[in-house]
Amino acid sequence: TCCGFCPIDPSTYKLTTSHLRVNKVQHTRCGPIPLCCFGATHLSNNIDLSKVDDVDVTGTPAPCLQRVCCCANGKDVVEVDSRFDKEGKVYLTLAQGDGERVTNLILNQVEEAQKMDRGF
Repeated sequence: TCCGFCPIDPSTYKLTTSHLRVNKVQHTRCGPIPLCCFGATHLSNNIDLSKVDDVDVTGTPAPCLQRVCCCANGKDVVEVDSRFDKEGKVYLTLAQGDGERVTNLILNQVEEAQKMDRGF
């Protein structure tokens, strides 16, 4: 939040049987600082799971100062690579510890979507 005002809208992800819908929120920034009170751009991307090539997860710990002073948690970044997506790779940012579970869910749905696409 911005001093308790203007809460930051999180990006959202919805997994269905055949698609992954990614709604990203890009905040106006002044360098590395998000200016949440000045609006944001909302981008939507639907990824056909039958066209997904690879799903990877990378864990990133919180910076040392934030861990010590604020008890901050790290984050997991899930990378979804689709061969037909015009934007290339899509990155999902999740709370630390959720990346592995979400990766497994996506991979299971990718396998099912590819089976349906092939007619098995």
